[in-house]
Amino acid sequence: MALPGKEATIAEVVSIAVECIDCGRNRWWKPAELRRFGVTAQTPLASLSGRLICSACRADGLPGAAVVIQAAFVDEQQRRRAEARMLSEREVPLERSRRA
Repeated sequence: MALPGKEATIAEVVSIAVECIDCGRNRWWKPAELRRFGVTAQTPLASLSGRLICSACRADGLPGAAVVIQAAFVDEQQRRRAEARMLSEREVPLERSRRA
């Protein structure tokens, strides 16, 4: 999560729930799926609501801009465990020392 005084960015998010207030449609998106909306890793979460629209409402002729965004952040401790697990799986076992 972001530090106090620093805005949270897409790089800190695992996925984002976008719910349309008008029709109730709800969808989870991964950060990579948001590239088509011009979103990069440095994009602040606060600016997402102005970029995302509901395609179902848009198809019905409505503006589709009334969306609520909820982010699922990367758990720092979980990330460290995953990295440690990955590194331990890659380690090559040491040769046993031979007694002289």
